Amino acid sequence: MALKHRVHALAVIGVLLAGGVASASVPQRRMVPVAGDEPPASTQQQPAEAQPTTDELELPKPVGPMEVPYPVDAPALEAPVEVEVQLLIDEQGAVQQVTLLRSAGAPWDEAVLAACKAFRFEPARWKGVPAAVEIPFVQRFEPAVQEAPADDEAEALLDASLGGEVIEMGTRNIVPAATVIATVEGERFTVEADEAGRFSLPLRAGAAEVEVQVPGYKRFLVKETIAPGQALQVRYLVERVSYNPFEQLVIGKALRQEVTRTTLRDREIRRVPGTFGDPFRVIGTMPGVGQMFSLLDYPIIRGASPGSSGILLDGDRIPQLFHFLAGPAVIHPEFIDSVDFYPGAFPIGYGGYTGGIVDGITRSGLPDERRIELSADLLNTSAFVRQPILGATGTIAGRYGYPAMLLSAFSEDTYAGYWDYQGRLDGRAGDGRWTVFAFGSFDEVGEVRDGEEQIGLQSIFHRLSLRWIDGDDAAFDRYQLTFGLDQVRTGDEEEVDEGRASEPPQFATWMIHPRASWRRPLVKDLAVHGGVDFSWRRSEIPGLATSEDDEIYIPPTWQAQAGAFVETPWWITEDFLLTPGVRFDVWENADVRRASVDPRLNWRWRLQQEETHQLWLKGGVGIFHQPPRPPVPVPVLGDLLLTAGMPAALQTTLGTELDLASGYFVDLQTYFNYMDPIYLDLEINGSVLEEVDGSDTRNEYDVLDPFTGRSYGAEILLRKRDQGNLFGWVSYTLSRSERLARDGWKAFDFDRTHMLQLVAGLKLPRDWEIGARFQAISGRPVSPYGASIERADAFTRFDLRIDKRAVYRSWMLDFYVELINTMISREQVGESSRDSVPYIFPTVGFRAVL
Repeated sequence: MALKHRVHALAVIGVLLAGGVASASVPQRRMVPVAGDEPPASTQQQPAEAQPTTDELELPKPVGPMEVPYPVDAPALEAPVEVEVQLLIDEQGAVQQVTLLRSAGAPWDEAVLAACKAFRFEPARWKGVPAAVEIPFVQRFEPAVQEAPADDEAEALLDASLGGEVIEMGTRNIVPAATVIATVEGERFTVEADEAGRFSLPLRAGAAEVEVQVPGYKRFLVKETIAPGQALQVRYLVERVSYNPFEQLVIGKALRQEVTRTTLRDREIRRVPGTFGDPFRVIGTMPGVGQMFSLLDYPIIRGASPGSSGILLDGDRIPQLFHFLAGPAVIHPEFIDSVDFYPGAFPIGYGGYTGGIVDGITRSGLPDERRIELSADLLNTSAFVRQPILGATGTIAGRYGYPAMLLSAFSEDTYAGYWDYQGRLDGRAGDGRWTVFAFGSFDEVGEVRDGEEQIGLQSIFHRLSLRWIDGDDAAFDRYQLTFGLDQVRTGDEEEVDEGRASEPPQFATWMIHPRASWRRPLVKDLAVHGGVDFSWRRSEIPGLATSEDDEIYIPPTWQAQAGAFVETPWWITEDFLLTPGVRFDVWENADVRRASVDPRLNWRWRLQQEETHQLWLKGGVGIFHQPPRPPVPVPVLGDLLLTAGMPAALQTTLGTELDLASGYFVDLQTYFNYMDPIYLDLEINGSVLEEVDGSDTRNEYDVLDPFTGRSYGAEILLRKRDQGNLFGWVSYTLSRSERLARDGWKAFDFDRTHMLQLVAGLKLPRDWEIGARFQAISGRPVSPYGASIERADAFTRFDLRIDKRAVYRSWMLDFYVELINTMISREQVGESSRDSVPYIFPTVGFRAVL
């Protein structure tokens, strides 16, 4: 009989993007995360997966064996022991650091720490560029066991076999490299499943105790009776220690070029309390961001009106981000891979905005990806289905809302409803990737009169986007063509009653938006990135403007825009990156043509780089232009007032960031923005621009008059990345946003002097998770028809969220409870400081993953 010590090693790859988390989704059957507090059992070695897991990430490949020798003179083991460490692998594939995460004591810890330092890898690559990675590595030492005899006589006695497959309970995903152990009358037979989860094990006939061991999964035990000559086929469902839906995500570390970007993904955009699970609402917890009303999450970024900031999906502006009445986002959250947030100094490729940028980045379906998801809560029901089809991956999704059920508790005279849809195909052709993406949304609110529903406001939009991408971050070609239709219908019955129209007016805009960008390295440390874009809109606005004598004349006509940009990222030294760029835009309609030139300059200087941290100094300055837009994004009516002029802003920012290897990140920024001119900006405090002697009458002003504004402040973000059981951040902003009146600078309507946000999420045993969010925000200026400016009371809010996942044999069920404003705080909603309302918003929801 041969005696052998068996050991097990498992690596789960993570890439940590400096300054913000960026991750790529991985099919669960391609990697097995180590998680939870119950030690997994295994007896075989499984190195890190060597195949690319996404279109952007290539995992490190082990060079040579990843073996830990059994310690010399180690005491005999009566039960398995495990040692967990974290490996820091640099861009050359060498192990730079080994950190002990879970100890088994001497001599096991010392053996693992010493052996891991000698491991070698081909480096990971993030979008083709070598990247440093962190790997949790689990080493399992088994007691000495007696193996079944391997001589010819023994082989002849193996008169039966056990075969089949190992799959994951709840998801039905394949579990590769599982160890299957069968014990028959004291003899032990072992085999390892292949990458498809299949195994075949010759053994003796009789009563067998079968055990399946996989790191990250609970031990699976079953008894089988196998007759002589029988080839028993089985299907074993193994249960994961933790079914956290984000464990399959890869988190990476790569050098970024942007000065002010924060990238959020995974739990950070789906399980933050107070957001209803919508990725875009999480931006409201970032530094420098306020809201008009906390349940209406159109961001006020660094004191600029929401209409001055870009709310985008894959770089394309969408006319409406959320459904009416504080409803969810118009895009199913499962499409969103990450949200990029730029409060200022945003990349040159984004044109036509003077505020900030919020860009939702969608994730392409993987070739073998299958997923069915059904969700429901108190306000809506949704479905998401992804399936391979005709050599591509198809996805359909949609949501149907029923807010009228909740409204009926407050008013029987109001009704509302909404729905949205998404359909997508992702595929490959040669080295490139293509996408066809169609989506749209419908919203309606109104009142009930004499038992009949009367439309108050109805909004509909549709989009069709065609995209082609070839290359990686170092060199690429990207092309996108988007078609769209926006429609708004108002409930103005006056024209119908007077016989001037057969139905209430409907406003419509048709649009087409092609764009392309390229990047090429010129020399080792210098690259050129450029692109062009064009947009054309045709708008019909019946009844809004009849002649040029009207107060606001908006001709129902066309508008076109053409732009081009170029920037040259240049590493002057290995620690100093300078990125100069310039953007040219021309805007034209039937009456006027406007042109703008926007030079930009961003830089990053690495002051210190150690194994434990990186310290950067960064800054940016640039000019930004846009067409006049309403303070709040309104479908159809945006970009139509070009005759008034071109709003412009000078943005400057200076800051520092500290990136710690432990997963913590500190970002401190100061900024000063000068905005001249501004149109369509003030709503309330315009009454103080010209005082009326001895009168309480509110002074009227022309909304198309140009204003001058400025905003300045300091922001700090302390963030714990989504690694391990805890994630969260603390953000604080000290700021001022002002507009110039005849008697000096006045606080802007959306000015918030202090903004504090605390967000935390904690994974608990047995697939429970709890999250909390606290915010404290200064009151905004209010002007109750007088010359002096008052401020509303400060607003504080505390939200809670609890998630639980239940796993069944072939599907999973998520359940969550969310309680918004648990303190029932009062929030100011009107012009007077006395106009405030208390509220609390509870909701429960379910999500089935099939």
